[in-house]
Amino acid sequence: MLPSKMTFQALLLSLFCIALGKASMIIHTGHRKVKMGSNVTLSCVLTEPKEVLQVTWQKDSEKTRENIATYSNVKGLKIHKPFRDRLNFTSLVLNETNITFWDTRMDDSGCYICLFNAFPIGSFSGRTCLSVLGLNASVHYNISEGHLTAICNAVGLPEPTISWNGLFNSTPTQEKVRHANGIVSITSKLEIYDTQSLRGQELTCKVSNRNEEMELPVKMRKEESFSFLGLMITLGILLVVFVLIVIAVWWRKRICKRGQSGF
Repeated sequence: MLPSKMTFQALLLSLFCIALGKASMIIHTGHRKVKMGSNVTLSCVLTEPKEVLQVTWQKDSEKTRENIATYSNVKGLKIHKPFRDRLNFTSLVLNETNITFWDTRMDDSGCYICLFNAFPIGSFSGRTCLSVLGLNASVHYNISEGHLTAICNAVGLPEPTISWNGLFNSTPTQEKVRHANGIVSITSKLEIYDTQSLRGQELTCKVSNRNEEMELPVKMRKEESFSFLGLMITLGILLVVFVLIVIAVWWRKRICKRGQSGF
């Protein structure tokens, strides 16, 4: 016999209340924001006494939840890669769990789930988020036949911006990627078809966000920046020398012919 509509609604309400009750039993740290390289602790506390067998921490990534650390009285603690040597439990009480990150990196940004596996009720979970504020950038270049291609990469939280200094007749292109943990990656590509336009000036990639800024000069060696000009000068000199040799040979032959005709 199928349950009535009222019975079905009551069942859904009951399940919702159970889930809400479990969630309300977890006190956790709020959204933490720290500078890259700092230490930070995330905490979860089970407010009602339960027979907790194991505590598990997970990182809530874009596609799945990844186990990063577990602890139980029977099996002890386990830190999973790549967090090993950078994270540890700083509280080994099963109903009050703390994990501490050392030397945080930007890719530690994201949300973390604490799971209390209790007998015989099941699991209780809480969720807390972490933002690691920082800025990383790099620049590299390539020169081929007087054509310069310079690429500047920036990764930051908050979102970074990229600009170029210098006088050049080129508009850089830019690609931006926003990641689920809030980090933004930007790639700026600049192409200069005449490196002679850079003579006497320095090409620099400027990267900044609300907290930091940095300048990355494109350090070209002189022989690279003027290689095309040097090649053209060398070819010109060789051409002039070749023409002079041809003229000298022709003139010598002409003089020889005049000398022979004079006898």
